[in-house]
Amino acid sequence: MGWDYRTVAEMAGVSHTTLIRANNKFSKAGVYQKFLINLIKQAYKEKLIKREKVALDSSFVKTYSGHEELGSGGWNGHKEATGLKLHALIDSETGVLIALIIGDGVTHDSQVAIPLLKRARPWLKRCGYVLADKGYDDTDLVEYITKSLKAKAGIPIREMPKDTKGKKKGNYQNWKLKTKGRTAKKSILNLRTEVERFFSYLKRVCKLGKDATRGIKRFVDNTYLACIFFMLQKVWSLRITQF
Repeated sequence: MGWDYRTVAEMAGVSHTTLIRANNKFSKAGVYQKFLINLIKQAYKEKLIKREKVALDSSFVKTYSGHEELGSGGWNGHKEATGLKLHALIDSETGVLIALIIGDGVTHDSQVAIPLLKRARPWLKRCGYVLADKGYDDTDLVEYITKSLKAKAGIPIREMPKDTKGKKKGNYQNWKLKTKGRTAKKSILNLRTEVERFFSYLKRVCKLGKDATRGIKRFVDNTYLACIFFMLQKVWSLRITQF
């Protein structure tokens, strides 16, 4: 929520050093990660992970210092910054988090997509559609979705480049082959926006990236804490009383 440790310590009635010591202990034991995984398992049991349509995407978060830190990387795309990336898979119907991977800011989305889906594999039985934007237009990814998950890929195909005369390059037959295993229905593709709301919540409400911590280790802890808060709020909004 953007609070510093001293504010939390004062509200909790404990000393600042005690809070820091407990946080370090939890971090070392992987408590935050285990707790988040347990929440996802509970969400699956409560059928909050519908699996009919799931969406994946990534979001770039600048480092607090503004410089390269341990685990971060420079971003050479449409913006010049240094930071880390969150890669998330969300249930498009309920908005519940299914899987998360945290990495540097330069690894391309398509390289993380399959590992992310593999991490979510236990919760994706009888999956219907996997939705993503054009940045995930990758043959290997579509093949994994169709063959391993037995689902359809809701991933738009990048437009073929044009030559000097304005005609599209490439073979029409190859383009036709790329459409196999995909859906082009806008009513389905538009459901991908749910994952963007997830990232917006972490940054806007939980102030992720605004906290005065440096390095990927602290960033990972803060991300898991923000995701735990998101999951608990999501469960409350769905009126699940026993969780």
